[in-house]
Amino acid sequence: KAISTTKSIFGFSKSTGELKKVLKTRDLVIFGLVFMAPVSAQTLFGELSVLSQGHAVLSYLFALVAMLFTASSYGIMAGQYPKAGSTYNYTSQAIHPNVGFVAGWAILLDYLMMPILLTKLSAIFMLELLPFVPFWLMLLAFLIPITLFNYFGTKLTARVNIFMMLAMLFSLILFIGFAIKSLVSEGGLGAIFALKGIVHSETFSTNVVVAGASIAVLSYLGFDAVTTMAEDSRVSGKMVGTAAVTCLLFASVFYIGQVYFATLVMPDFTSYASQDTAFFEIAIAVGGSALATVCTLIIAISGISTGLAGQSAGSRILYGMGRDKVLPKFFANLHEKYKTPSNSIIILAILGYFGALLLPLDLIFSIMVFGALIGFICVNLSVIVEFFFKRKKRQGKHLFLYLLFPLLGTMICAYIMINMDLLGLIVGTCWVLLGIVVLIVRLKYMKIDGEMNWY
Repeated sequence: KAISTTKSIFGFSKSTGELKKVLKTRDLVIFGLVFMAPVSAQTLFGELSVLSQGHAVLSYLFALVAMLFTASSYGIMAGQYPKAGSTYNYTSQAIHPNVGFVAGWAILLDYLMMPILLTKLSAIFMLELLPFVPFWLMLLAFLIPITLFNYFGTKLTARVNIFMMLAMLFSLILFIGFAIKSLVSEGGLGAIFALKGIVHSETFSTNVVVAGASIAVLSYLGFDAVTTMAEDSRVSGKMVGTAAVTCLLFASVFYIGQVYFATLVMPDFTSYASQDTAFFEIAIAVGGSALATVCTLIIAISGISTGLAGQSAGSRILYGMGRDKVLPKFFANLHEKYKTPSNSIIILAILGYFGALLLPLDLIFSIMVFGALIGFICVNLSVIVEFFFKRKKRQGKHLFLYLLFPLLGTMICAYIMINMDLLGLIVGTCWVLLGIVVLIVRLKYMKIDGEMNWY
């Protein structure tokens, strides 16, 4: 039993103890799929289609290759170090605690931005149906339930996730069904197997596909979030890693199917009235206002579940870093009754609200991708350092698992990163540099016994 002490200050819990272990493998898979959101391709489609110049499917496939290698690395490290903290924990254990801090700090940018992105996108889509509601109020309508569900416990979150997963799958099937009906009625059965859904010869280039992949990666962010819930899980670390890979494969089928049919329905990526709500226009084209309303409503409501997962995963990163005293212990405090990192959840909610109000979507996209790719690179390198060099596992299949696969994952992630938006690179680099400054200050003021003066 965890021993805890509690004192409430301004609504923040000052409890210490352990996360409550309630999640099964099924819950982890659903958690990852909800975080990745089968309908996320719909919210990103306009931006992705324009950036890839009509090659959304190829961009998703390119991103998938990078994610498969990286997912293998996450699975290996989760089996070895089944603790909250994920990227931060793996890099700290395999390479060095200071490198782990930088890796955790970098991917924290992704998890800080995720609730911001999801609540903002959900609010934007819901305003298509309720344009008279102020944007600031619509944001609160999404952020408050997200925060409450996370605050009151992982078990409640798991139940909400199952419901939202079914709703998103219903939306996906409904859209694809209407899209097939529309295409067949206009061009016959062969219309659903047209090459224009994949390649546009007049605009094709490797650069546009990779540029699009920098947006497609956003949909895949979430398989790694499964590993942040390792200490909330009843199953072994190896099964946590398996759940992460399973999420990635299932989600890929959903993403590619949606963007393929959306591209077939509206291949002219320059014709959207608004990039942010391009999928709304496509839904109207294939199923009228009724389908558009249903899809938009589910996209908007799904923002609660995906935001829920994003905030939950981010709070576990903060919790892991706070517990290891590389961030103030405030972030490691658990609620006495619910055993959730309530302080971290509240902080993420506050940042999420004001970030959604102030930051433009394209900047959020770029910042998130940068943080995630840095984290992915660190996890891939952690596998190489831990197993290939330290443990000298270099024979047979080990050569592939512990060197070739993580090396390919590192190279592809780096290639995507250098081809992403310049502003995102600048902001992301500044964030990492800030983390290095924090690390230097932390090291400077450490006591001899390893404790920080700020505790």
